[in-house]
Amino acid sequence: MQDYAKLAVSIAREKGMFIVLDADALYMIGKDISIIKGYRRAVVTPNIVEFKRLKEQVGADPNTPADQLAGLVSRLLGGVTVLEKGAKDIISIDTTGSEADLEASQLSSADAERERTKETVEVDTPGGLKRCGGQGDVLSGCVGTFMAWGKCYEDGAFGDGEIAASRVPLLAAVGGSMVTRTASRRAFFKEGRGVVTQDMVPEIGRSFVEVFGASAAGGSQLARDLKL
Repeated sequence: MQDYAKLAVSIAREKGMFIVLDADALYMIGKDISIIKGYRRAVVTPNIVEFKRLKEQVGADPNTPADQLAGLVSRLLGGVTVLEKGAKDIISIDTTGSEADLEASQLSSADAERERTKETVEVDTPGGLKRCGGQGDVLSGCVGTFMAWGKCYEDGAFGDGEIAASRVPLLAAVGGSMVTRTASRRAFFKEGRGVVTQDMVPEIGRSFVEVFGASAAGGSQLARDLKL
């Protein structure tokens, strides 16, 4: 199974596709960092346990302050966007290290952010009081959806092209985090302690509207709302 997953990532890199990796994919890249290293079109979404393992696998300094660890892991992965899930989601990209291979990410020469960059965003949007098994699947799906829209934006399907393609993974991670946390809160409000992940699914669309507004469905407004 992991051989097929490696092949899928390899094909995605060849085609310059945006990708999100969670769960078993994190275990896979932990065993062979080169699978994803240097690819700025990728987002990884580790939970607390997965992040602890990943930071050890990339050789992060254990004395690094907690709020800087996501950025350090991103740098050691060569600029992969890291979404560290927790009480607050920490989303970070750092391409300032020698590990970053900007050409491998197939960014346009006109992309204003091909140069080395470093950025961290904390998402503290209120979520539900219970975290459900499978909530991470909702998050990775939302992030993947935002990145698919980002690819359409990059290709000129909508929007004004002001946002650099290299910012899509970070913005997609922020948007996905906000929507997922909002869906969790809305589902918990309705179902209480009995809430399960399936209860979040009907809330995704409503959460999108709550976070970005109904007008964002048009595309261009969404791009402006996400621009940090």
